Amino acid sequence: MSRIQESWLKIMRSAKTKQLKKQVEIISQNHERDVDRKDAILQMLDRDLDEAEEQHQVAVRSHLLNVDRLLEIQQSRLLALDEEFKRDVATLQEEFRIEREHIQERHALEKRELALIVEQVEREEKNRETADITDHQSQFELIRNKNIEEDHQMRSGLEEQIEETRARCKDKLLTYERSTENSTTEYKDYLRRDATLSDQVERRLRQVERMQAAIQHWKQKIAQNRQECEERNQQLRTEKDHIAKHFQELKAKMNHFRTEGKKRLADLTMNARNCIKSLKDQLGLAERILKTAELCRKFETEREKVLPFYLSRDILQEFEEGELEFGDEDLKEEIRKELTDVGIDEWTYLDNFFKRYNKVKLDFHAVEQEGKRLTKENVQLRSILKQFLDGVSVNEDVLSAPNPLLVVNGKVNLNHVPVKRAADKTVYVEAAHHAGNTVVRR
Repeated sequence: MSRIQESWLKIMRSAKTKQLKKQVEIISQNHERDVDRKDAILQMLDRDLDEAEEQHQVAVRSHLLNVDRLLEIQQSRLLALDEEFKRDVATLQEEFRIEREHIQERHALEKRELALIVEQVEREEKNRETADITDHQSQFELIRNKNIEEDHQMRSGLEEQIEETRARCKDKLLTYERSTENSTTEYKDYLRRDATLSDQVERRLRQVERMQAAIQHWKQKIAQNRQECEERNQQLRTEKDHIAKHFQELKAKMNHFRTEGKKRLADLTMNARNCIKSLKDQLGLAERILKTAELCRKFETEREKVLPFYLSRDILQEFEEGELEFGDEDLKEEIRKELTDVGIDEWTYLDNFFKRYNKVKLDFHAVEQEGKRLTKENVQLRSILKQFLDGVSVNEDVLSAPNPLLVVNGKVNLNHVPVKRAADKTVYVEAAHHAGNTVVRR
């Protein structure tokens, strides 16, 4: 019985050895085929990498040329704006100079007119005063001549009466002298004094009357001239106030316009400076992005170099083909209207970036899962190889441990690799495999 078991064990060992060798040969052939396939893929990827590198260099050069062209356009635009602003400033200065000269000429003309008016008024007043003085002198001479004539007439009449009276008086005087020789001398003295005083009183009265008439005349003249001058001065003062007010308004407008011009110039300068600074910052950011992208190019796959962005689903086409079902027609029309809107929203600016990022993230998870799978497969292969080595070798460790080649009580001690099952584990599909084997619709 023991010989039968020993022979049986030898037969089983030889059969197991042949089976394992055959499996090893099959695995080796599969491995060689995989290696050849991977080498071919690597060569193809190397060629695609060279082509993508050339395309990338062409794209970079084109981008740099476009950036330089945009900078030249921006610089020319700034120069054009600067020249336009200078032309506007020169035009405004010329208009201001013309308006200022016009205002100065108008002011000088009005000033000359006012000076001529004042000179004319003074000349008229002087002529009027001369005429009044001449009238007064002529009236004075007429009145004086008339008074002199009347005086002569009265004097001649009085002289005749005096002569007559004198003759009578002489007669009576002789009689009286004879009767009153004592008071004759005293009477003659009083008579002389009375004549002298009468002449003085008469002259004083005539002088007072002439002075009162002249005073009354000049009072009326002064009142009339004062009224006319006050009216004329009031008109001139009103016109002066109006001219001063108009001048202040023009000055305020000019100052306001100058302030607004300075403010607009400062705003334009500040905006231009901020624009140049922003463009420089954006240029620096673009250069950093390009450098970072250049560094990341070495980590890209061949497919990513040829097709950087995966093609997204065309929801509008699916909607038009009827692949999307909606129960409400109003909702369907609203969705159609939103999908046909060609406007670009702010949240769509980073779509390409998120496409690249999601692609890298998917590749990272796919590589991680592939590593786990290969680790698990390596553990299984190591276990199979260890069982094979334990089956072909005899030592204390092999004999003390369960051996798949020994049959004890009709049972084979075969160590099966336990199957590990993860509960509720999400199924992952490699992104590159999905992108390469799935028909993508745009």
